[in-house]
Amino acid sequence: MGGAPVARRLAELSRRELIRRRDEARIAGEVEYEFRHALVREAAYGMLTERDRRVGHALAGDWLERAGGADAMALAEHFEIGGAPAQAAEAYLRAAEEALRGGDLAAAIARADRGIGCGAAGDTAGRLRRVQAEAHVWRGDLFLAVERGTEAIERIERGSIAWFSAITQVVLATSKLGQLDELERWTTVAASAVPTTDAQSARLVCLANGAAMLTVVGRYVEGRALIEAVERAFEDTHARDVAATAQLHEARSYYAICTGNLVAGADRMEAASRAYEQAGDRRNACSTRANLGVAYTELGDFERAESMLREAHQESDRMHLHELKLSSGANLAQVLACRGKLAEGRAFAEAAASASRQAGAVRTELFARCYLAKICVALGDLEAAEDEARASVARSQSAPTLGVQAYAVLARALLGLGRVDEAVRTATEASSMLESFGTLEEGESLVRLTVAEALAASGRQHEANAAIASARAALLARADKLSDPTWRERFLRDVPDNARTLELARQWLGG
Repeated sequence: MGGAPVARRLAELSRRELIRRRDEARIAGEVEYEFRHALVREAAYGMLTERDRRVGHALAGDWLERAGGADAMALAEHFEIGGAPAQAAEAYLRAAEEALRGGDLAAAIARADRGIGCGAAGDTAGRLRRVQAEAHVWRGDLFLAVERGTEAIERIERGSIAWFSAITQVVLATSKLGQLDELERWTTVAASAVPTTDAQSARLVCLANGAAMLTVVGRYVEGRALIEAVERAFEDTHARDVAATAQLHEARSYYAICTGNLVAGADRMEAASRAYEQAGDRRNACSTRANLGVAYTELGDFERAESMLREAHQESDRMHLHELKLSSGANLAQVLACRGKLAEGRAFAEAAASASRQAGAVRTELFARCYLAKICVALGDLEAAEDEARASVARSQSAPTLGVQAYAVLARALLGLGRVDEAVRTATEASSMLESFGTLEEGESLVRLTVAEALAASGRQHEANAAIASARAALLARADKLSDPTWRERFLRDVPDNARTLELARQWLGG
C-alpha cells in the first residue's frame, strides 16, 4: 500500500477519534500516531491472529531497530513476541544496562533474566549475568553476586571490558563475604590478563578495587603492589579515565587510612568522591561519602562524621543500595556512641548486625556487632557486650584487621564482669595480632589501651606502665603523621581512646 492511501486511512481513523497524531515523535523525523483509548488498542490487538501478531511484532522490531532511537525494552518485547530470540536477548541486554546506569537495580536484574529466558548464549549471556552481578553487589545479595559474576567470567571474552567488570563484582562480593582466598585469587587472575584494546580502563578499575579490598583485610603488601601497578599504568597512558582515576584515589585512601595516615586518607577519599560525581556515578559517590564519615570518626570530627553517615544511610536507602545502607548504619552507630547517643547507636548497630547476618555480609556483621558490644559496655550491659563481642570475634577470620578490635572489646567486657585473668589473655591476644599487622584501619588505640588497663587490673602495674608508655608512643607517632595541627589536636583530644591513653600515661608515668 502506497504512502497516500495510508495517509488517507490514518486521517479517517483520526477523524473518527480512534487514533491521534502525537505532538512529539519519539523517533526524530517521523510522524507518529497512537490509539486514543486503551480499550480500542486492546480490541484491535485482540482481532489479530497469533501468526499476524508474531509477524507484526517482528516487522515492528526490524523497522524500529533500523530507525534507531527506539526504547530498548519495547524493541526487546517486539523481538521476543516476533520469534527473534537472539535479537530479543541483545535488546534486553541494552535495556538491562540502561536500568543499571539509571539506578533501577531490580529492573536491571529482571530485564537480564528475560534476556536469559530468550535463550541468550555465549558473550550475550555473560554480559547479562555481569549486569546482574553488579546489581546484586549493590543490593547486598552477595552470594548471588558471586554466582552471577562467575558465570559471566566464564562466558565473556577474556580481557574485555565486560570481563574485567565481572571480576570487579566478584572481588567486591567475596571481600564482603569474607572469602579472602577467593578475593586474592580473582585479583591475581585480573592482574595476569592482557586487556583488549579498549579495556585498559576497565582493567585499572578492577585492579584498583582489588587493591582496596586486599588492603582493608590486612594484606597491605599485596594492596600496595597493586596500587603501584595501577599508578605505573597511569603513567604510560595519555588518556585519563574518570572512573579509573576515582577508583585509584579510593584505593590510595584505604591504604593511607590502614597505615595510619588519616588526613591523607580523608583527602584522597574526597578526591574519589569528586571524581565519581564528575563521572555521574551516584552509587560510588554515596559510598565514598560514607567512607569519609568513617575517616572523620577516626579523626575525632564526630559532628561532620554523623552528618555524612546519616546522609549516606538515607541516600543508600532511597537508591535501594542495601549493603551500603547496612554498613553506613553500623558506622553511624559508632559515631552516635562517641557523641553520647547510646540508645540510638544501639538501635542502628542491632539493625545492621541482624540484617548483615541474613545477607551473609560477614565483614559488616563483624564490625556492627563489635560496635554494638562497645555500646553495651558503655551502657553497663556487660553480658550483652560479651555475647556480641564473642560473635564478632567468631567472624574475625573473614575480616582479620577488624577482628583485632573485636578481641579488645571482648577484653573490656570481661574486665567489667570481673574476669580479669581472662581479660588479660584476650587483650594480649589482640596485641599480638596488632603487632602482626603493624597498623589497623581502626581500633589501634583501643587495643593498646585495653592491654594496659587489663594488666593494671590484674595488679601487674609495672607491666601496665610499660604498656601505657608503648601505647602513648604509638599514638603520638600516628599523630605526627597529621601535618595540620588542628587535626592533630582534635585527634588526641576528642577521640575517647586517645584521650584516655594520654590521661593514663600522665597518671601512671607522671610528666
